Amino acid sequence: DCGKPMPFIDTLYVSLEKEKVARKEKFRQGYLDVPEIERSDWGVEFRSDADDSEDVAAQFKQRGFQFPVSVDISNWYLGFNMLDPVVGQGATPAQAEKNRKLRQALSIAIDWEEGYGRIFKHKGGVTAHSPLPPGLFGSREGQPGFHNPVTHRWVMDQDGGKPVRRSIEEARKLLAEAGYPDGRDAVTGQPLVLNYDFQRAVTPEFKSENDWMAKQFAKLGIQLEIRATDFNQYQDKTLKGKHQIYWAGWFADYPDTENFMFLLYGPNAKSKANGENISNYENPEFDALYRQLQWREDGPAKQAAIDRMVAILQHDAPWTFGYISWGGLAFQPWVHNGKPSILIRDMAKYYRVDASMRAARQAEWNAPVRWPLAIVAGLVVWLAWGLRRSVRLREATTARRAATR
Repeated sequence: DCGKPMPFIDTLYVSLEKEKVARKEKFRQGYLDVPEIERSDWGVEFRSDADDSEDVAAQFKQRGFQFPVSVDISNWYLGFNMLDPVVGQGATPAQAEKNRKLRQALSIAIDWEEGYGRIFKHKGGVTAHSPLPPGLFGSREGQPGFHNPVTHRWVMDQDGGKPVRRSIEEARKLLAEAGYPDGRDAVTGQPLVLNYDFQRAVTPEFKSENDWMAKQFAKLGIQLEIRATDFNQYQDKTLKGKHQIYWAGWFADYPDTENFMFLLYGPNAKSKANGENISNYENPEFDALYRQLQWREDGPAKQAAIDRMVAILQHDAPWTFGYISWGGLAFQPWVHNGKPSILIRDMAKYYRVDASMRAARQAEWNAPVRWPLAIVAGLVVWLAWGLRRSVRLREATTARRAATR
């Protein structure tokens, strides 16, 4: 279709479905060409359904559904409020060092590969080693040898190597150096209790995720208290700097490194300047390098600045980098030119639809199943015959009794 005038479709009809289950079923029946245009998680969810059931996987393959998946220009992470006395910057150099080791220990303990690579894969992705998703200039995610040395080791194999998460024993060693051996304060002996400020009501879906997160902290003997609030209360808490540990994500506004690094730029601190730096992280060297990004053109000097910024963040650990989410759409086999994207919203103009194939497949997939009607009809005939036979036997019996009298 390259070089042809767009759009390829004359009219776009949008069907509003309140329930996700109904939308998915209509797609499987062929009545929706795509379940949704703007959301980029449908392909991931359908793939997850196929992984959970061989019958579903066979149906998807037989019907030719398309579920293209790629990595989004986005990230999800667990952040620490650097104004907090326990997990934050610290009032003295010695306390800052202890708090940093606590953050590093937690960054090792949270097994993102397990949680959002396998358990919650319908909303998961690829474990992140920096705040920069692949696809941006300066990002080294997915490149050979690149990893977060605080949380992972690079282990060689026949394919050139891969990052492997550091052991929980290494995390416990850092925790002890932070002053919390086995999750208890070395001075008072009191258990370490940390607060997870969750920004919405805990539904059954989110409860399972929060329970999993609490188990990650429990590996170190740390208790995680879930402080769930609605979004307005959460915003008020972060503006006042009263949060401790939080969950957040970012989807790119534009494809540039600056659009992610600004989330940790000191002057953008949430509690001081109402910015997007929810961690209230400040590092003079990082901030100076960030200002260089605003005027440097892509090239070796900019790459060197980005590499240094990433190294600073890996060491300071204001975030546990979490994961870079998968983006995937769902298309019928008669829809062409479908490709997942997080930045392009007017994708419908690229779609081309084979209407004749759609009509044929809809008729095939939704052909009436008549054999149950035949069974019901047979049962009705059998019951009618049985009833008639019973009536005749009763009449015959009554006649014989009358004759004998």
